[in-house]
Order: sequence, then C-alpha cells, then structure tokens
Amino acid sequence: MAVLESAKRWWQEQAGDEEIPLDGNASAWGVSLVIHVVLLLGMALIGIRKFEPPSNVISIVAPADAIEDDVVVAPEMVVGPEESSAAASDAENLDVAAAIAPVIADQPVVTVDVVEAPEGEIATAPLDLPPTAEELGEFLQTGRSGSGDTGVGTAGTAGAVDRLTLEIAASLQQRPTIVCWVFDQSVSLAGQRREIARRLDRVFEELGVADHGLNHNELLNLVFAYGQKVTAVIKEPTEETAPVIAAIDSIPVDESGVEMTFTAIAEAAKRAKQARASKSKHNVMIIAFTDEVGNDQQIADEVAALCRAQAMPVYVVGVPAPFGMREVRMKFREFDPKYADDVQWAVVEQGPESLYPEVVRVRSGREADEPIDSGFGPFSLSKLCAETGGIYFCVHANRDATGRVADGEVADMASGLRYFFDPKVMRTYRPDYQTAARIDKMLAGNRAMRSLVEAARSSEIAPMDAPTLEFPRRDDGALVLLLGEAQKKAAVLQPKIDALHAILAAGLPDRDRVQEKRWQAGYDLALGRVSALKVRTDAYNIMLAQAKSGMKFKDPKNDTWRLVADDEISAVGSQTEKLAAQARTVLTRVVDEHPGTPWSHYAAAELRKPLGYRWEEAHTGVNEKQNEGGGGGGGNRPRDDMKRTLAPPKPKRDVKRL
Repeated sequence: MAVLESAKRWWQEQAGDEEIPLDGNASAWGVSLVIHVVLLLGMALIGIRKFEPPSNVISIVAPADAIEDDVVVAPEMVVGPEESSAAASDAENLDVAAAIAPVIADQPVVTVDVVEAPEGEIATAPLDLPPTAEELGEFLQTGRSGSGDTGVGTAGTAGAVDRLTLEIAASLQQRPTIVCWVFDQSVSLAGQRREIARRLDRVFEELGVADHGLNHNELLNLVFAYGQKVTAVIKEPTEETAPVIAAIDSIPVDESGVEMTFTAIAEAAKRAKQARASKSKHNVMIIAFTDEVGNDQQIADEVAALCRAQAMPVYVVGVPAPFGMREVRMKFREFDPKYADDVQWAVVEQGPESLYPEVVRVRSGREADEPIDSGFGPFSLSKLCAETGGIYFCVHANRDATGRVADGEVADMASGLRYFFDPKVMRTYRPDYQTAARIDKMLAGNRAMRSLVEAARSSEIAPMDAPTLEFPRRDDGALVLLLGEAQKKAAVLQPKIDALHAILAAGLPDRDRVQEKRWQAGYDLALGRVSALKVRTDAYNIMLAQAKSGMKFKDPKNDTWRLVADDEISAVGSQTEKLAAQARTVLTRVVDEHPGTPWSHYAAAELRKPLGYRWEEAHTGVNEKQNEGGGGGGGNRPRDDMKRTLAPPKPKRDVKRL
C-alpha cells in the first residue's frame, strides 16, 4: 500500500488533479498491474548498451605433436617464416597460375571457416590470399590431381614445353622433384630435339632452378635416349642444368627405324625409383618426346602399372592420331645437306586413338576418306598418360589451320592431316581408356556399340573401282553387253556392302540406349555411310537393269547414254528410296548433334554426294568414228584423251618407314 500511496501522490503533483484515473471503482489489482509494468520497463532499460558485432578472425590451432612420417605437403598450406625462400617461389608460381586462368573467381577456391574471436588478443601475421580461378583446375591438370589429360592440342613443341613448365612448378610446390627427360632418337625427331634443348635453358630460368638459381637443388634431372636400344645419357640425377641441355642437344640419330618407347619409359621409372630411395621426399615426373606409337606397345599396361604404383606421372609430347586410322603419311625433309630440297612422304604409325577400331572405312571419295585429326594421341601412349595422371600433348604445326590443309601447306616433319578440331569440343569425345576386359564387357551389354566395332574390324569397303558411267550405243546388242559388264562390278561389291549393313542394322534396337557421345556419333556415322553406299550401289545396278530393257533417245542424233549422279532416286524402287531417307536422316543427326567433330565432318561430306543417278543422252559420234576406220582427226581424239586421262603422276622416291 505504501507503493500505491506514493504513486498517487506522484500523479497529483504531475497532473494537478486530486483524482487519479484509477480511483473510484477501479480495482486494486489494475493499479498494481500498471505500477508493475512501469517498474519492469524501467529495469529493462537499465542494462542496455551498444554491442559491437563479433569480429571474425582465423583461429590457429597448434598441433599436439610433430609428425615424423613422410607426408606430402599440399601446396596451399601456409608457409612459416623459416621457409621464406620457398614461399617466395610459391608466390611466383601463384602469379603464373593467375595469369593463365581464363576467369578469375569471385570467391576463393579454398574456403576458411571462421569463429568468433575469443577473449584476449592473438598476434597473427598478415595473410595474403592467393589469386584464384574457377577454371584453373580444368586448365592446369597436374599429375597430383590423379586424372590425366589426353587431348591437349598445341601447334608446336614450344607450347607443350611451356605447359610442362607449369606442371614442374606445381610439383616443386609440393616437394623437390626428379624429372626424367626421355627422347626418341629417330631421324624425324632430330629437329625437335634441338628446339627443345634451346628452350630448356629458358625453362630452367623460369623455374628458378638454373645453375646458382633460387631453388637450386630442388630440381634434379635424368636424361634417356631410345631407338632400337635405351641409353641413359645422364645416369645419375643432376642439379646442374647446363649438362642436361648439352646432353639433349648431343643425342645421336638412330636410323634403325625401331622405337622402344615403352621400354625407355620403364627404364626411366626404374632409375628414378632408385634415385628417390636415396633422396627422400622427391616427386618424379617422366617426360617423353616422340612422333610415333612405338614398337613395344605389348608392354604398355605393365609400364602403366609400374609408374602408377610409384606415383610417377608420365607426360608425352607426341603427335595426334589420325581419326580411325593406324597409319598416315608424313612430310619428310632430309636433314642431310645433299637432300636439303628433297621432300618425301613416308608412311608412319601414329594411330589409332582407340583400343578397338570405331570407324568403318568407306572409301567413297577424296573428301570423305582423307586423314583428319582425331583430337587425341595414339591409344597406348594416351592411356599411359591417363592412368598415371600425366598429359598427352598432340603437337602438330598445322593445328591452327581453319580449312583444308593441302600437301604444299603441310609442315615439314608433320603428318598430312587435312582438318583439325577444337580440343575443347573434342574433350567430351574422349576414348575409353580402360582395360580390354572392361571394354569387352561394355560392348557385350549394347548391340549398337558391339556392331560398330564388329563392322569397323571388317576390311575396307570401297565403291566400284572406276564404275562405267558412259555407254555408247553402236547397236542394241553392243549396248546390252556394255551394261552387263558394268553390272558385274556392282555384283562383286554388293554382298560385302549388304553384309556390313546387316551387322550395323542389328544394333539399331540398342541405339537409343547409348549414352556416350563418342559412341553415338560413331554408330550413326557408320550406319549412315554404309547405308548411303548401299543405296548408291543398288541404284547403279537398278539403273543398268532398266537400261538393258531398252531406252530410246529423245534426239535421234544422240548415240550415247551417260549416268549422272543425282539425288533423285524415285525410279529405283520404294525399298531403296526408304533406305536413302534413313541414310540422310542418320547423317543429318550426326551433323546436328556433333558439330565441330570428325564424325560431323565425314557425315557432311557424305551428304554432299548424291545418292542416286539419272540418265542423260549425248552425241559422241561413236558410229561415225567406226565408219572412218580410225583414219582422220576424229580417230585421233580418243588417243589424245587417253593420254591426258591416263598420264601417270611424277614419280616419287621410295622412303623407308620412319
């Protein structure tokens, strides 16, 4: 009640009124409620003050005990002050990484968890966040990532060596590194070896490992050369760079034509393993330079297992495999001064890019049969790089060409590939770098994929050898004989085409179950090309059969029938017409769904070639020539035409296989 009386007096003094609002009939509990609300509000206001938001700092947790085990230190870990020289090197490498990154990320790739600051102060050194790039991981795939790359295209060896500089720098960020340089001694690679030797001096400078450089003793080198035999040019790991460059530049030429590529890589791995045993905590990189597949592919899986078990990524600076082909012509210019201006074309083995053949070779015309870039290296070497976490570099001097590369434009010591494709586009069409057992199991589960390999294994299917397209009519009997002889050529080819088409058609029920773009494109192209060849052969045969039943010239002066390629095929029957529609549909799908690829290139070339024929009549004077007995000017024309048509090309000297 004392509280109530005090409140009453306060109200009278403030309001100047004897009565208070709660006087009279107001209940005591109401007054009490008001008073208590006022008191509670007052008490709540007493403790309010301005709070500062908690600051976020990095908490540093010291390890309980030092770990003595041999642990690979990740390059992104913080470097202490006592390792300032290594930190400086890391900063330089990070600058290089930032410079090559296509897109700088808005957020760091490495996230840092933050906690509220504990009471007290913690002394921390300034922390500079490294530049980041969201595409850096895709661009700079090192052996440490565990996933190799097999389709890195470059127009020259210099570009591959520059990329290798980044790979070596990434390895040096982890720990000291032993690099095994392995060189093919073939004649065709002599110029490339000299180019590499000149460029390595600059590479060592950029890495800071040149003689008396910043990172001296962190990069060790071994050098190997191989042809028919493998030679350790520098047998013990050396930190001196000048002898390495001199050794590479002095590697002699091996003219045996034999290249023991995988044997040399295995020897390098064994020597590096011994060296690493005496020099702990060393990474090992094997870098091989070659322009062929190698004559010892049978040990490829063994070599891959050896390198993989020792965590030794293999990098190969090689050549692109021709699409679906094992061999390709190479433009060879003699290094001997007496042959300085003599260009020869040698057949070399640089493919194929897949374990099993996936391209049905249908020789249907120049553009549709030319060797083109597959986007990847030879299968065995590419698989070795993929399994060990390395990179296969597809080096070709004409890679930047935007159109067809003619013979005169092919660079010296380069293969005669006519077209090249964007490595970024081809990345999604990577071959299956799996064991034969796994690929066999995959093929067994899909009839479309299995039929593609089965058809591709068959011998090449060619159109009729120089099919007869002109039929002069001396009389009806002679015309029928000419038509019958032409039909015999089609009859020889027809069973082969029919069998190949039947193999591919058996895979149609499983076509929609194929998920991989490479296999989709491969099957559709094969089915479309074989179907087109079958239509053309069927149409040719049917047109000849129709002509044997008798045809009359619209112009009585004409005396010769000619078959001219044409897209109109309605005259050859509904079944052939239906197959032609299917061929066009499948080939068009390849062009639309796989643009900028070898499959699209071949499909577009096939679509440009008509599927059918039509008859045209002409006057050649065949009967007049016969009456003249071959005596005057008219009789000389066929012999002149024959000379112009059948004149042999200029002879070329035979060359050995390089």
